[in-house]
Amino acid sequence: MRPIRETIAVEEAKALALDVAAPVNRFERVSLSDAAGRVLAVPVVSSIDVPPFDRAAMDGYAVMARDTFGAGRDNAKLLRLVDTSYSGDARGRRISDGECVEIATGAPVPEGADAVVMVEETEKTAAGVRIFVPVYPGQHVGRRATDITSGQPVAAAGSVLNPGRIGALAAVGTTTIDVFVRPRVAIVSTGNEIIEPGQPLGPGQIYNINRFTLASIIAAHGGDAAVGSTVPDTLPDLVEAIRRAASADLIIFSGGSSVGERDLMLDALHETGDVIFHGIAIKPGKPTILGKVGTAPVLGMPGNPTSCLSNAYLLVIPMLRRMARLPPHEPRTIRAPLSRRIVSTTGRHQFYTVRVIEGTVVPAFKGSGDITSMAHADGYIEIPAQTDIVEAGEMVEVKLF
Repeated sequence: MRPIRETIAVEEAKALALDVAAPVNRFERVSLSDAAGRVLAVPVVSSIDVPPFDRAAMDGYAVMARDTFGAGRDNAKLLRLVDTSYSGDARGRRISDGECVEIATGAPVPEGADAVVMVEETEKTAAGVRIFVPVYPGQHVGRRATDITSGQPVAAAGSVLNPGRIGALAAVGTTTIDVFVRPRVAIVSTGNEIIEPGQPLGPGQIYNINRFTLASIIAAHGGDAAVGSTVPDTLPDLVEAIRRAASADLIIFSGGSSVGERDLMLDALHETGDVIFHGIAIKPGKPTILGKVGTAPVLGMPGNPTSCLSNAYLLVIPMLRRMARLPPHEPRTIRAPLSRRIVSTTGRHQFYTVRVIEGTVVPAFKGSGDITSMAHADGYIEIPAQTDIVEAGEMVEVKLF
């Protein structure tokens, strides 16, 4: 046994973790249909005007605005109907004084016309179209290039491609774009007792939980998880596993980070790279390791499922989003009263899972080894290291999952 005699504060651990999480510089070309949520690596400039022609903004009649001046319900202006323009049509005939063209929303406005009268303000008759309201030049017309002009930047490098930005790229005819690659995250589970779900459990064995929870976190925050096979609790096996994973952008081990005789991650990391810290003043998740092998940060996470997943929220998400060039994660929060007193561990920042029931915050944390501490929770509160007790009825901030 090698007890952790010194720990660092949570905020210091976060800062050190972010410091080694360098943004990826590699990029790849993807189709626009696969670009949602990706980060643009190369800016896109439009080669066309959008819209590429004057178009009707309403169903109605394209007119010369001056022909409608003075129109009213008791003084309708009668115009000759000479053509029809539908969406997708080429421009029809040019109109002259006293003429109009029936037009659909989005259809090209014919030459000579400079406004559209809404169909609700007209009446079609055998003699022509009666206009009941005047329109001014440009009314109900979407002018060419009013949205985007040729040569205008459409999306800047570093932009996260949300639906609106993807729409703008489609509007200028983009089919493929260059985006930064998703950071590749190697997940390695350790422990002689760990087996994969689907296999029969033998004496002393448990199913691998952490590789699934970690992969879910990684997928949700811009990374690609590469799951390795479970590694036995021996120093040579752990060293070899680190070396195999060293080509990843981030390496996460679950298990082997604590202080038992078979907790050998610290030794393996000393042998293959650098150790930045071992031990955080937090509950759960105290026996967490941060190191570096080559250019890849290495996290040695506790094997207990709640410890592993809670530290993934606090450390992995900020690191991964920085590496993926995504903005910092801002979880949705609510404030509500606590249903009963919580006694915290003195000197350790606590990640405490809770449920929100009828406007009240109800503790859900059971133990660091119990995955239902997370599965049956709606979110978590953070209790600072200097706080020993949070009283019933006190307003607390819940960060929702």
